[in-house]
Amino acid sequence: MGKVIAIANQKGGVGKTTTAINLSSALAYESKKVLLIDLDEQANATIGLGIARDSVNRSTYDLLATDTPIEHIILSTLEKNLDIVPSSINLSKIENILFNLENNELILYNKIQTVKQQYDYIILDCPPSLGIIIDNALFASDSVVIPVECEYFAFDALTQMVNKINAIQTCKKKYNLSLVIEGVLLTKLDNRNIFGYKIIDRVREMFPNKTFKTIINRSSHLQEAPMHGKSVLRFAYHSRGAKEYRELAQEIINNEKNSHQKLNLKSGA
Repeated sequence: MGKVIAIANQKGGVGKTTTAINLSSALAYESKKVLLIDLDEQANATIGLGIARDSVNRSTYDLLATDTPIEHIILSTLEKNLDIVPSSINLSKIENILFNLENNELILYNKIQTVKQQYDYIILDCPPSLGIIIDNALFASDSVVIPVECEYFAFDALTQMVNKINAIQTCKKKYNLSLVIEGVLLTKLDNRNIFGYKIIDRVREMFPNKTFKTIINRSSHLQEAPMHGKSVLRFAYHSRGAKEYRELAQEIINNEKNSHQKLNLKSGA
């Protein structure tokens, strides 16, 4: 059954969508079947994989606001093993539509269940907010990747995101569901600026066992690839950015293998 991973941080500009696109692509390059769900009304993940906004007939708005099955919204991308549920500007209306619905935080969780068997990983690209969409994403997810830009204000926002995750963890226990932090991902490191390394040290001190070894450096290839509707792996496979996201994918795959081995040891298998 597919593992659901949210890419979340309420601060904008920390590399959530870049990570969602390129982690999804890197996992797909590892022969994993991947579904990327674009939960941001700006639809940057959708555009970044070569799908024009005006060509989208159904989107994550329909997924959350109507009874449309997720199977009717999934689109293939030009990247092997990678599908997407696209977004649209209509998603901006979703807070008002879902506000008074009972159990509104479980809508995405329930929709995803019908396709979890078809994918190895389902990646959720979350908007920069702490509203109902984030609640849905975290309820639907098994784990969270928190991108943190190597600068002070992004570091300061990390505490708020962890508090949100803790609150959702408490709520999910009522449904016998769990949520863990997959890892904190340090992004946009400018290796010419010593302050970025100070942020790295502070984050690793705060999350010694939950900070990815992989660090995503600033890269012109990562900036340019979405302009061509491609992941950085498809745009410039041998670039630094592509290498770093391949390393991140491998870390996540290895983490899952290690978790399964621990479970097997506990069960005596």
